[in-house]
Formats: sequence, structure tokens, C-alpha cells
Amino acid sequence: MCGICGIYHFDRERPVSQDVLTEINDVMFHRGPDGCGTHLDGHVGFGHRRLSIIDLSQGQQPMCNEDGTVWITYNGEIFNYKALKDELQQRGHMFRSDCDTEVLIHGYEEYGAEWIEKCNGMFAFGLWDPAKQVLLLARDRMGVKPLYYYMDDHCFVFASEIKAILKHPDVPVQLETSSIPEYLFSTAILDGKTMFRNIHAVPPGYTLTLSHGKLQLAPYWELNLDSDRDTPGSLEQWKEEFVALLTESVQMRLMSDVPFGSLLSGGLDSSLLTAIASACTSSRLNTFSIEFSNNVKMNYKNSDTYFARLLAEHLPTTHHEYLFDPSDYSEIMEKVTWHMEKPVELTTPSLYLLYKKVKEDATVVISGEGADELFGGYYFFLQESSINRMNQFPWAPYFEEVSHLLDPEVEASTGFRNRQSLAISQMMNKFSTDDTINKVLYMFLKVYLLEMLERQDKMSMASSVEVRVPFLDYRIVELIARLPSHLKIQDGTEKWFLKEVSKAFLPEEIVNRKKKPFPFPIDPKSIFHQRNTALELIHSGNSKISAYFDRKKVSDFLNKTGEYSKLDNLAIFRTAHALIALELWHKTFGV
Repeated sequence: MCGICGIYHFDRERPVSQDVLTEINDVMFHRGPDGCGTHLDGHVGFGHRRLSIIDLSQGQQPMCNEDGTVWITYNGEIFNYKALKDELQQRGHMFRSDCDTEVLIHGYEEYGAEWIEKCNGMFAFGLWDPAKQVLLLARDRMGVKPLYYYMDDHCFVFASEIKAILKHPDVPVQLETSSIPEYLFSTAILDGKTMFRNIHAVPPGYTLTLSHGKLQLAPYWELNLDSDRDTPGSLEQWKEEFVALLTESVQMRLMSDVPFGSLLSGGLDSSLLTAIASACTSSRLNTFSIEFSNNVKMNYKNSDTYFARLLAEHLPTTHHEYLFDPSDYSEIMEKVTWHMEKPVELTTPSLYLLYKKVKEDATVVISGEGADELFGGYYFFLQESSINRMNQFPWAPYFEEVSHLLDPEVEASTGFRNRQSLAISQMMNKFSTDDTINKVLYMFLKVYLLEMLERQDKMSMASSVEVRVPFLDYRIVELIARLPSHLKIQDGTEKWFLKEVSKAFLPEEIVNRKKKPFPFPIDPKSIFHQRNTALELIHSGNSKISAYFDRKKVSDFLNKTGEYSKLDNLAIFRTAHALIALELWHKTFGV
């Protein structure tokens, strides 16, 4: 797992500066503290920071083929690389290491960009073919690993993190105003945009090709929900095929030459993965959980601590339990914002704290991201009327109330409502199926999940920890995307199918546990403090955010007066946090 970057000048007579490339590369030290490297080829330059996971003595990057005619800088893991390596060796390719990076190079030599379709993994890479003058970028199917780029008339810059791109002297640091309502009100930035103007994310499942100054984005993978697809028949056949795939996915993701473990919240998803992983290892599996001390004191029997201990003792595992004080959360907000590169969502600092501790005992962990989006793990899916009336993103709490807080001129300039409506319409009408819930889940996978994966990657890599997500093996995603929704939501129970599967692996108490959000500290005192801080910012002439919002409406909202009198305290807490986080983002990046 690594950090990658690259520079491409459109003027072939303008060489890439070693000093600039090194500065861009070094910003991502946390992503790869085990080594670094650069490669210059006139108007093109690659950089790489390495976190050693497999074949620790080899695999230095940027890497080239035998004669130096193809170069790559690569971040991620190709979990089926051994089988792919065998195929390439049979076709005459010679390997100098046992790392998956070489598989990408030789695969490109043999098959071109189509080789990516054979790769099962989480990855982002840049590949330079000097003979063809082609720069090829690619990102994994689900977007587990990040990849950003900037382009103007003079240069193209890419990297694993935005802050690295910002180090290039040609890249201005500017706000993308249209991203404000998208992230703050819907927790999802559309169309590959970021908080920074002209810096975009390569879409998941896409390649980006830059050839002779022309850029082309092209998909190499897409889900298909059309109703004429072949599917297993009975419930037992669905379960059998899924369990076989999930077990294989977990086994593949336990591949590591460094200490590994499993994140364990005591919820259904992490518990199932931990149980399978524990059965696949010859020694006790390391497991890790987090809670805040005040949460445990208030409701121990419903805390992650209680349920994680329950499973850790049942399996058993070597369990590591981290209890934090609420002050730990608030003290790291600026540092977390720097790593996250956007306004920080409520649970993000908790993830940062978790991985700081995990690093003491493991470099690789598995995690349960994606299960809720695949199997319908949100309360929203029990509300039939809402599902049939899709006029806003279903994961956006208090959208109608909060979305009117923007200054009318700012709101009009962003075009947010029209873009959101168009995005929903396009996704809901993409496939010829009558299964509405599966279409909504597709939206979750394509939009909401991306935000969670980005958060997971940046908070883990801030501490040089690699997170692998077995539920998001693309074969599982393809299978479960076609699982009829009446098997996902049944008898008033979300994730019904996954719970049925889990009964063979987990104690009943965990299978039937009610869904609980990732821990973050909340109490009446913190709500009061957040509200007052947000009000001060809004009414301050010196704050950046005061220019974006209608001050009276924000005051009415946070004080629960007028049309907002029936709001609950969670709405106040979330919105106040969002406003504070946006101001802190401005401060952190000097925008």
C-alpha cells in the first residue's frame, strides 16, 4: 500500500523538475514510510512512497520492465496476482520479484489496458509508455483506493492525495463552490469533483488515458442489474454461492508478510468477517475495537465494547480494545481535516484515533465496508413510501431543512438541486428491472459508499495502515447486486439475507443486534458547545462561511425557533459540526 504521484507536461521540451516531484512525493510520507523513489523521463515524472506489505525486500517503485520501456507507479493490492503471474510466465514473461506490481507491467505489455479487467483487487496506478507517448491511469472497480488529477493547458498532475497535487507550482488552491451543498447536505460530491476547483477523482472502474495532449476517460467495468441476468435459484443456492465467494475473498485478503488483524465493532458485518478470518488462520487473529468512555458508561450493554468482547471471547481472538475520552476527539480536528482534504464528517476523527492505535499491533486489517450498501443495511429501506418517492439522496438527514440555509445567490450559483435530481434520475432509470430497492442500493454503492471508502483510506493511511474490504470483491458485488430485494429486506428486517447466512457463524445475540453507527462522542454539553461555536462563526465578519449562508435562517435552525421548532438535537449537532468543519477546512488549506 503506497502513495503515488506523477507529472506530465504538454510541452515535451519542458522537463519535470526533480525538486518539485520530490516535494509532491514527500507530502505523502505517511502513506509510505518504508521507502520512496522517483523516475524522470523528460516531460514526464513519477513518484512513489512505499508501505511494504508483500515481498518486503523487493518491489521498489517506480518500477519498469526488463528494458525500461514501460514504467509504473502503483498503489494497492492485486489479490489474484499469483494466478496472473503464472499466466504471464507461460507466455514467456520473466519476473524479477514476487510482487504484484510486475504483474501489471507485464500484463500491459501482453494485453494493453484490457489487462486491468483480469485484476481482482484494490488499486490505483499510473503507467507511462514512452514509445507510444501514452500515460495510463486506472482505479479499481469500487473505488477502494483514491486517485486524483489536475489538468490545465500546460500540465497534468495526478496523486493519491489532493494535498500532493497542490504542491505543484502550477496548481492554484481554489474552492469549488458547487461542492459545498453537495458534501454538507448530502455527504456526497458528484461527478468526481472535490472541494478544490479543477481537481477531480478518477471514477471507480475507469481508466484515464493521456495521449498527445488529449485526455480520455473510459469505463472498463460496470454493474448490471438488468432482470434477464442469470442468477442462482433457491435461497440455499444463493447462500451457498455467497458463502463460498466470501470465504475465498477473506482468504485472499489475509495475504500479508506483515502483522494483520480484523476490525471488530461487534456488529453483524465485522463479526462475520472476523469469524471467517479466524477460521482461516492457524494462530489467534488480532481484533480491534473502539469506543468513547462516556458512551460505555451511559449504555454498556449496547456499546461496541460489549459486543466486540462477546465475539472475541467466543472465537477466541487476541482482542485490542481502545477507549477514548471525548477530548481526544476534539483535539485532532485540524490534523484530521488535513488528511481528509474536505470538511470532516462526524465519525472521521474516531477512525483516525482507531488507526493510530491499530498501527501498534498490525499493518493490515480487514473491515466490513460495503455490506450495508449491498444488503440494504439502513433503516431507510424499511420505509416503502420513501423508496418509491426518490427525490433526494436517501442518506441525507434533514435535507429539506438544511438545504435552505444557504444564501439564495450562493445556492442558485451551485445548481445543486438540479444536479442532484439529474443524478438520481439517471441512476434510477439505468437498468431494465422493476426491483426498486436494488436500484436504490446501486445509488448507495456508486455515491454514498465512495465517501465512506475515501474516509477509510485516508484515516488508515494517515497511520500507514492498509485496510482491505472483503465484501467489495467485485465478484461478490456482482452476485449480490442481482440478489432479489425481497431476500435483502424481509419481515421488517434489513440485511435479512446476511443475517440468515451469519447464523451458521455467529452467536444469536450478535446476529440480532440492532444497527449502531460508528462511535463518536455526543452528549448535551457537546451539543450546546457546537451550536454556540457555529453561531459565532456565522455571525462573524471574519469567517469564510459567513458569506455562504443566510444568517437568520442558520440562527433559527440552531436555536430551534420558527419553522425549525420541531428539530431534534441530532440535527442541531450534525449541522453545527458541518459548519465548523467547513470553516476549519478553509483554515487548514488557506482557501
